[in-house]
Amino acid sequence: MGNIIFSITLAVLSFQFFTVTFQLTGINRTLYNVPISIFESSIPLAQEIDVPIMYYSKEMLEDKLTSYFDKSLERYTTSYSVDFYYYNQEDESVCRSDYCDAVEITLNAKVMVAMTYQKSARFYIQKNN
Repeated sequence: MGNIIFSITLAVLSFQFFTVTFQLTGINRTLYNVPISIFESSIPLAQEIDVPIMYYSKEMLEDKLTSYFDKSLERYTTSYSVDFYYYNQEDESVCRSDYCDAVEITLNAKVMVAMTYQKSARFYIQKNN
């Protein structure tokens, strides 16, 4: 009888570990495999305004990323939050203007009752000479 209880407990724990691992790798893939087109389409065209540098449109980028995370994370978590930190690429100082060329995205997702996933990824506009 003890062997049966031990076997059932081991099977339940194995399934639970598989589920948690599936969720964590899915959330991790979602964050680090954001389509580059989201970032490219969030850069306003140079002809639209007279700004000498390329920059991210904050509102457009946040809307597109939130929509992407809504669709991609529904399989892996019930709740999540995304924080955006805009900075200047050259000196990594906080960008207080509307013309920021780099962003750090922090994703917080609830995996289990007492377990939270938190990772950050940095994205920037690469300057070609």
